[in-house]
Amino acid sequence: MKLRLLNRRQAKEIYDRYLVRDFPDSERKPFASMAALLRKGMYEPLAVEDDGGSLAGYAFLMAQPGSPSALLDYFAVLPAMRGQGLGTKALQALAGYLAPSRRSLLIECEHPAEAPDAAVARQRVAFYLRAGARATAMESRLFGVRYLILVLPCAGPAPDAEACADLRALYRATVPEPYYRGQVIFYGGTGKLGT
Repeated sequence: MKLRLLNRRQAKEIYDRYLVRDFPDSERKPFASMAALLRKGMYEPLAVEDDGGSLAGYAFLMAQPGSPSALLDYFAVLPAMRGQGLGTKALQALAGYLAPSRRSLLIECEHPAEAPDAAVARQRVAFYLRAGARATAMESRLFGVRYLILVLPCAGPAPDAEACADLRALYRATVPEPYYRGQVIFYGGTGKLGT
């Protein structure tokens, strides 16, 4: 399993060919937004390649420079390659890739209670938990979609408070007003953490 950093053109090809198919409109940001973050050094589109060098999937990460956490913005294994353990291997490779500079990988999973397909949402959460992620006491509602927040350790433990602060700061830096207010909401174990 190998990860390869993509340039803008390569990321656009993955977006057009796979990401638009793998993620619903409600969860998918326009590529122009990704390209703007890429120019700012806040986006890392990665190809996930199998041992033979063939494309097996993709992982698009978002992070602020110097932050101890990165956000798994989009992740998928190609349909023909699913069910072979490649997703788990890819997440382990991501943890290793991030370990020199990040303590954790934040993962947003659509909440099964409000997902269009609750069974698929539960399977997705279970997959990340089996791969080594842990659930946090935090949830979010982003542009009307409710998410559970998971953390995959990369280089040590990441307390919920740190993960929450990192995620809030990342969205504050990447979602312009007036969209941030009212469209980006975080909830935690002690109640609403704010928008």
